[in-house]
Amino acid sequence: MHSNFRKRIWIRFNIDFFTGYSPERIVPGDKVNTIEKIKKVVSGSNLETLDTVTYLYSSIIDAGIHQAPSIKIAEASKVTENIQRDVNIALINELHQMYTLLGIDTHEVIEAASTKWNFMKLKPGLVGGHCISIDPYYLMHKSKMLGYSPDIMIKAREVNEGMGDWVVSNFLSYIKQKNIDLHSTNITFLGYTFKENCSDIRNTKVRELIFSLKDKGANVSLWDPLLELAELDNLESQGIKVYRTTPTDVQFAFLCVPHDEILEFLEVYEGPLFDYKKITY
Repeated sequence: MHSNFRKRIWIRFNIDFFTGYSPERIVPGDKVNTIEKIKKVVSGSNLETLDTVTYLYSSIIDAGIHQAPSIKIAEASKVTENIQRDVNIALINELHQMYTLLGIDTHEVIEAASTKWNFMKLKPGLVGGHCISIDPYYLMHKSKMLGYSPDIMIKAREVNEGMGDWVVSNFLSYIKQKNIDLHSTNITFLGYTFKENCSDIRNTKVRELIFSLKDKGANVSLWDPLLELAELDNLESQGIKVYRTTPTDVQFAFLCVPHDEILEFLEVYEGPLFDYKKITY
């Protein structure tokens, strides 16, 4: 026998090893619905593993456990949660674009509509992050492999991915109406992370806004009190002026992410403001 021969050892699924799985359900930045308060979906490759995973999570989850019949169903439930939210945000974004053309305040429409108990109260905005803006593509890809085109999901992704371009276009129309020169006015973007009161920058769409206007010759700067030092340094290295403390010389404010600290700043700020979500109106 050759001295370099190595005997292969095969381990068999559900005989020599087992798999337990639970999809993540944490919402970044949510300090109310913390992990122990969210019902946990769990699954396992066999009943014994399912029971083990259930016992493990029961020790930290107060809200209860839901045992999914299979790992596929557990994962599909997670993808479905995110796709449902993506589709509904796309609808609000589409309505917001339409209402803006009609001169109707989307925020006031939502406030009125939400007085009905079964209305899903969502706000228009940029859809980033590492779940909602990514998970739909997994199922869309698998569906197309099987010969099915998930048209609503595809359209929702197109609407939400195109929201940044609409915001830029809306901003350019706004400053034209106000006779504000793009090239001589410093525009300070307020907020950079993918959602409010959260430091997560993964797949943030604000980056596209900033560099889109910078490429058009605008003087841009940024203030986000939640950004980590490394990302501040990274943006500065790409030619973006970054405020490391609360700014005192903002010439024109462009509200992107309404962190609590940013909203407090806007309470005393008296300069021009572009608020495409109409949060402060």
